[in-house]
Amino acid sequence: MNENRLDTLFENGTFIVTCEMIPGRGADEAHQSKELEVARELAIGGRVHAMSITDNPSGNPALLADCFAEDLLAAGITPLVHMSCKDRNRSQLESQLWALERRGIHHVLAMTGDYPVTGFSGRPRPVFDLDAVQLLQMITEMNKGLQTKAGKGLVTLKPTDFFPGAVASPFKWTEGELLPQYYKLEKKIEAGARFIISQVGYDARKMDELIRYLRLRELNVPVIANIFILGAGVGKMMNAGNFPGCFVSDELLAKLQEDAKSEDKGKSAYRLRAAKMIAIAKGLGYAGVHLGGINITAADIEQVLDAADAMQDNWQEYAREMSYGKKGGFYLFERDSATGLNLDVAASRVESRTDLKVQGNYPLSRVAHKIAFTKGKGIYPAMSWVSHRGEAAKGMHRGHHIEHLGKVFMYGCRDCGDCGLHATAYICPMSQCPKNQRNGPCGGSSDGWCEVYPGERYCIYYKAYHRLKRYEKETSLSEMIWPPVNWDFFQTSAWSNYHHDRDNNALGLKMPKRPEL
Repeated sequence: MNENRLDTLFENGTFIVTCEMIPGRGADEAHQSKELEVARELAIGGRVHAMSITDNPSGNPALLADCFAEDLLAAGITPLVHMSCKDRNRSQLESQLWALERRGIHHVLAMTGDYPVTGFSGRPRPVFDLDAVQLLQMITEMNKGLQTKAGKGLVTLKPTDFFPGAVASPFKWTEGELLPQYYKLEKKIEAGARFIISQVGYDARKMDELIRYLRLRELNVPVIANIFILGAGVGKMMNAGNFPGCFVSDELLAKLQEDAKSEDKGKSAYRLRAAKMIAIAKGLGYAGVHLGGINITAADIEQVLDAADAMQDNWQEYAREMSYGKKGGFYLFERDSATGLNLDVAASRVESRTDLKVQGNYPLSRVAHKIAFTKGKGIYPAMSWVSHRGEAAKGMHRGHHIEHLGKVFMYGCRDCGDCGLHATAYICPMSQCPKNQRNGPCGGSSDGWCEVYPGERYCIYYKAYHRLKRYEKETSLSEMIWPPVNWDFFQTSAWSNYHHDRDNNALGLKMPKRPEL
């Protein structure tokens, strides 16, 4: 059966409704049959345009999203397949995309993915060979007709017809966390994201911030608001940070727990709150909503949508009510006292981290780069000459022990040979970021701390932002899209690869100029 194309619905001005399905572990379990039955009931109702299928959510193994997608498509329901980079390398991701295309499944959501937590006999080894930006680039090239080497020439494969989306994480409460999220979002759109789904958070002002940022930066892409029908149990877990990227404030958690004391265990209050968020999203100009929840039924969804329709005229009133942000948290724009939302006026960016834990060896690295690795300046010509001579004599896989030893001492170098230090303010993304992110942060950090090591390590992009801000260079994080590591260069000299213009510094794509905020 043919999919209900979201791109056509967006173009027609339809307010999109998608719902989330969580396949869970197992092949034919009772909860999976229940998920499919809810999807079929929603399809009959006709108000839900697609079912979104998670990919090993929260880092736990589950039934492959593709399998549920085939079941949905056979039932006449449009599937939106989540594709995360945590469990597959680039070859397997490409294979998965070819399989989806062959089956007539064209809606995909590209994301980094939660760090793996559980698996057979313990925690599995994470992959993170690509990031979400690079995955979107691959999908874009496949849509054009992927060129691949064959024999002595190139073969262009038949173009695919994917409609890819990406995720935005606006619910960050420090300047050093939030701005890198928006920088990466711009890269996702430039790489080919055709729509955006936000993360979960009950704060209308942050919802307005995301839409306003895209408008002021002239990024014309439809955005879907992620609205979770939130109960006290899941709210407590989100408040504790157990769902990376989702935010529930202490104030909201207290209300959820008070609601739970009611006769219906809070269900009517939870649905009403979600309905208000839908009305707000529509009023703000979102192109649709993405609904999720634990143990929700098709009737729950229908009731929430009915309530949202009845509330639409009063959405601005609810926007003031649904303001469960973090007290003292950073917003990108000045507050509009009349509406409780934002003005088109950038807020002051005064956050500063100059402590040694953040700054580290960056000043010395800046000087070394300027002297030795700025093309045409300093000792760069001499180093380039030595690299070319040495490689001609000994080959690419020569010993480079002095270079590697120094970089291990200063940066924890993993000897990938395709160095990304300059792009991340000299914090190695291969050794210091558990997800090896080269184009910006994942969505899982909290208050500057890494998702995987909270309270122990800062997110490398939080550190990079503040390192660069000290020199008024923080926007450099948004200037380039960096390609994935080329593992042909593993355990070779990154310096020589740089001087020969074959590494990611030579292959990066410059981002277009956009209006300043």
